[in-house]
Amino acid sequence: MLNLDSTQELTYEQQHELYNQQIADNKQMSSALAYLLMDLCEEGDNDANNIQELESFNSPKVPSISIYDYICRILKQAQCSQECLIMGLIFMDKLSKKWGRIIVKSINVHRLYVVAVMLSAKFYDDRFFQNSYYAKVAGITHEEFNHLERVLVFLLDFKLIIDPLLFFTYRQRIMTNYFDNQE
Repeated sequence: MLNLDSTQELTYEQQHELYNQQIADNKQMSSALAYLLMDLCEEGDNDANNIQELESFNSPKVPSISIYDYICRILKQAQCSQECLIMGLIFMDKLSKKWGRIIVKSINVHRLYVVAVMLSAKFYDDRFFQNSYYAKVAGITHEEFNHLERVLVFLLDFKLIIDPLLFFTYRQRIMTNYFDNQE
């Protein structure tokens, strides 16, 4: 697991400073998150054990679209905020902590991430779309999207509130660890 949620490292002043900084453009954020998710997949793919509760997120085969292109598609089509991209990651990390190991694999990362991001958009953004539209963005049926959203909400125990300090900590670490490490 990435230890991204340690909130003791940021003071209130640092949090405020981060908030007031100009956020990186969508391409840079998409690239940083794609690298992070690929790292998580690499670690998760090495774990032969599957978590039964997450099997509904498994694709029949590993999608041919790269995670970077998929994130760009989500940003462009769903018009969600960059904050939702980070909150989707936080939701996924909450699940990793629930089972005590990385839950992201190449076979589930696309579906798990898009549902987590759309859930965060519906919960946090002022403007969001219907699930039928999000399903088209995700490339799955409306019924399947509804099912995956229900599964995710139950797996998160309906705990969708994210502490602002936790959010800013994740954002800072993504920017620090993945913006500078891209080649």
